Amino acid sequence: MNINLNELKIYAYGGDSLTVPSSTETAFMAALGGGAAGLTCPVCLTKDGVVVCSEDIRIREMSWNDVRKLDAGAEFRSVALDDDNCPTANFGQDTPWAGRPKGAALHYPPLERVLILFGRYCPIIVKIDRYDKPTIGAVARLLKDYGLDAKVNMLGDLETCEAFAKDYPTVQTILQIDGDITPAQIDGFIKSGIKSICLDWTIDIAGLGCTNNSDLTLWFYSQTAYAPTKAIIEKIAGMTHQIGGIIARGVLPSVEAITPSSLVLQDTFDARQIDTVKWAAGYSHQNAETQISQDDGLHIAIAEGEKYSGAAAVCLLPVYGRFDAQVDFRVASPQQGTTFEMAAICIDPGYHHPNNNDLNSKNVNLTFDVHGAPPYASSERDEDDGFRCGWNNGFCLTQISPEWEASSANMYNKYGRDVGHGETDSPEGSLRMVRNGQVFATYYRDKYNSAWVCSGAMLVQNMAPFVYIRLAAKHWHKVANKPNPANDIRFRNFKLFQF
Repeated sequence: MNINLNELKIYAYGGDSLTVPSSTETAFMAALGGGAAGLTCPVCLTKDGVVVCSEDIRIREMSWNDVRKLDAGAEFRSVALDDDNCPTANFGQDTPWAGRPKGAALHYPPLERVLILFGRYCPIIVKIDRYDKPTIGAVARLLKDYGLDAKVNMLGDLETCEAFAKDYPTVQTILQIDGDITPAQIDGFIKSGIKSICLDWTIDIAGLGCTNNSDLTLWFYSQTAYAPTKAIIEKIAGMTHQIGGIIARGVLPSVEAITPSSLVLQDTFDARQIDTVKWAAGYSHQNAETQISQDDGLHIAIAEGEKYSGAAAVCLLPVYGRFDAQVDFRVASPQQGTTFEMAAICIDPGYHHPNNNDLNSKNVNLTFDVHGAPPYASSERDEDDGFRCGWNNGFCLTQISPEWEASSANMYNKYGRDVGHGETDSPEGSLRMVRNGQVFATYYRDKYNSAWVCSGAMLVQNMAPFVYIRLAAKHWHKVANKPNPANDIRFRNFKLFQF
């Protein structure tokens, strides 16, 4: 019987290696936020015996202390894919994930860390590139120590699979085959005890349907493409074998090939007035330093001033479950003390609130506040520092100071590191947020990157199944002896997709 397309599962190789540096904790989290069902972790053994998640063969000759000094994002660049989901020559013009002087470089995690974080959250495949007895033993010990030896699959060559079968029989193995294979060879592997085989999806997989090995599980990957095409997916789904999953480096195009999303709401913001059927707009505080309107886009104009001030439009459509939200932006003056975001919040914003006359120090509207109304997850351009994700898992909506001034409870705010370029010479771009379960992944595009770059990923376990999407901007006092800065932000082409 042919497999249902919705039953095909993506196992992200090195995490989402298309939009974030491969084999990093951020890449693994981003893969789950982007829609992967499981993770595939390539590993190397350091010379002092630490199993590290990475394909970098230099690690074999390094100590763990030296590996911890590597910048895993130093050479990462975005890349556009062609119609076959293979990389083109259209690379990004910067290295957005390279470490900065502030010390925010990404690092390759030890396998132990990945097992602790994700071993019981999702299925994991550990890939050993070549037969190496010390690596096999070190991995097997970790799996046993954490009670995952019967849950984690091993991917490797025939000698590696045979070693696990002989010495660690509780660990399930997947034999990786590079190049073509015949039904007769498959039969031979089965007779030798092999139960799972991983094949390159570019071979003639349709010809494998003539075998009658119903106990065999097939997995698919590619050495050249980041994601399978729709045609490849249909061929795999049409096979009579058991299908374990698809191992891919690019999560977003892989998910789109299997379960295409549907556009459920769109607003170009071309009209002269805010569509109050779709949006509730308003202000976070009483002061009049911010104005929101619809004029050549959803326009948030922030004047130089002395008060904390912000405004937002919140989509009135309650969004259930998995979604993909995208919006274009233009920012006039990114600088310290002013920022903007696209966020998911749990609170119904109420009615359109085009004035702030009824607000006061004790009566603020945090649904219209950047980082307000937790729990939230946000995709944002952070001042002039770049792009990042932000989140708050708390439930406290306001805090009252001794002066009886209400404000957002920011003590639970958390932020990812800044990614990419955020200065005034790059005023236009796009923000994106994708949700899968309780994990959110954020992305951006700008003048340096025509392909999406992941700006972070986060677990927001307190987020409700239904959320509302907020577009917001604000300024606040940050630089001593200077007024709060002016800025001008315009949002355009908002799109909301669901799966």
